Amino acid sequence: MKKLLLLIVLLYGSVASADEIDMRDYIKLSKGMSEAEVLYRLGSPDHETIKSDYHRNVLRKTWFFIPLSQNRGKWITEIEFDSNGRIINLDRNRVY
Repeated sequence: MKKLLLLIVLLYGSVASADEIDMRDYIKLSKGMSEAEVLYRLGSPDHETIKSDYHRNVLRKTWFFIPLSQNRGKWITEIEFDSNGRIINLDRNRVY
């Protein structure tokens, strides 16, 4: 039973992915928005990185929204947050 439950959770996790962000949703994002606002508008990211420099107490978090299909013309969206959880940088890169 536990193995079946684990399999279901793993399969659901691989299916539940953020996918590409539509341009109409991307243009609604702006610097200064909070993580909560982004979660509300776009949902959870596909990947997250955290950079910290303990000498200066700088913490930056970057969320990545990656297209499910690696077809040409899709966009990877990167949203970078400062230590207060506010957007400081937005970027989109086309998948070639």
